[in-house]
Amino acid sequence: MAIVIEEEKNTAGIAGIMGWLVFFAIVAIAIYFVFFAPAESVIVTPPANLVSITSLSQVAFNPQNVTSNQLFQSLQQYVSSSTGSAPVGRANPLIPPQ
Repeated sequence: MAIVIEEEKNTAGIAGIMGWLVFFAIVAIAIYFVFFAPAESVIVTPPANLVSITSLSQVAFNPQNVTSNQLFQSLQQYVSSSTGSAPVGRANPLIPPQ
């Protein structure tokens, strides 16, 4: 019995090469548009009734006036802040429990 060993034939030909070239061209174009293409600038015109906020940036805020206000002092705290003395976890959480 004879064992026949033949070389594999390259059946890709020109169609396979063209397919790969088209594939790489599409990938190159996608990379260009995602990473290197200049972004289109979008010009947004503000509405006519938009109020300028420059006057808001000039407002002087004094917290002493707020905290000494009688209305502020009449507010009640409905939720208690729990800052208990119970430990919150271990000193070193990487050491296994004993």
